[in-house]
Amino acid sequence: MRPCPDGWFAVATSAELRPGRVVSRRLAGEDVVVYRTRQGRLRAVRPFCPHLGAHLGHGGRVAGEELVCPFHHFAFGPDGTCVRTGYGAPPPRARLGVRECREVAGLVFVWRHARNAPPSWEIEAPPADGLGPPGCTVRALVVHPQDFMENVIDVGHLEPVHQLAVEVVEAPRFDGPRMTTTYRLGRATGKNNVLFNSAPATSATVQGLGIFITDAFIRPLGMRVRAWFCPTPVGPTRVDLRLAVSVGFPRLRPRGVARALAAVAPRPLAYLSSFETNRDVPIWANSTYLAHPRLAQGDGPITKYRRWARQFYSEGEGEAEG
Repeated sequence: MRPCPDGWFAVATSAELRPGRVVSRRLAGEDVVVYRTRQGRLRAVRPFCPHLGAHLGHGGRVAGEELVCPFHHFAFGPDGTCVRTGYGAPPPRARLGVRECREVAGLVFVWRHARNAPPSWEIEAPPADGLGPPGCTVRALVVHPQDFMENVIDVGHLEPVHQLAVEVVEAPRFDGPRMTTTYRLGRATGKNNVLFNSAPATSATVQGLGIFITDAFIRPLGMRVRAWFCPTPVGPTRVDLRLAVSVGFPRLRPRGVARALAAVAPRPLAYLSSFETNRDVPIWANSTYLAHPRLAQGDGPITKYRRWARQFYSEGEGEAEG
């Protein structure tokens, strides 16, 4: 069984973490507790209180800038240090296991590393450039994050599975933790696809094995669309896929109308994207990983992609079959 990769993974949306909110999420087989202080600072910690082991995501609460345990009301400051007890005794020398977190494009990311190493790279967000607020969805899938991302360069599956023709405008480039490519999707001959009929050129950026960003400008609609696809491993073969879609209408006047459309358009676009993902779901759920596949011309640079992906494993290289 392949291990979970290291990297940044989305565990929540910004809207879920208003000041004072505490949430618990699964990441690579364990819980992580994420909260926002009353002043708006975002924090992520390991789930159990170091006092007597209560789960901070089940009944834990925010008091000002502190996270308070539900059991004995021990309080922990933003750096994880225990600052007071619930019954007046001096606080012990105890601290929470703090985890690195970032807030980008309406999503909350937590760093995961099998050997607890600190972040070795940062998330790069493209400039907002007039895009509206994101519309976010989440769904559970049976797939490994590496296999999900492999779809980005597996151009051979687009016509038989999605009825799409693809033109690779810029071949995939692998640079450190990032992979970039540009392609143009259109209808396959004799096929009809409502989402891609206008054949926009789409830039794609993969960061680690947990972030895939697409950018496209659909000229007939005067609409720019950016989507963040973020598969977060919750177990060996399961992910929570968070999708954040933002749109903008840079040429539309008046600007008030453009802003109103940008606020309502992301949800239906996320739904249409989910419809396309549905075509892959049963294939992912019933496939096995082949470390040495028999590739054919036209598959895309799958071997290069897999070599690049090895850097995200500190426990094994993600190459075992099964």
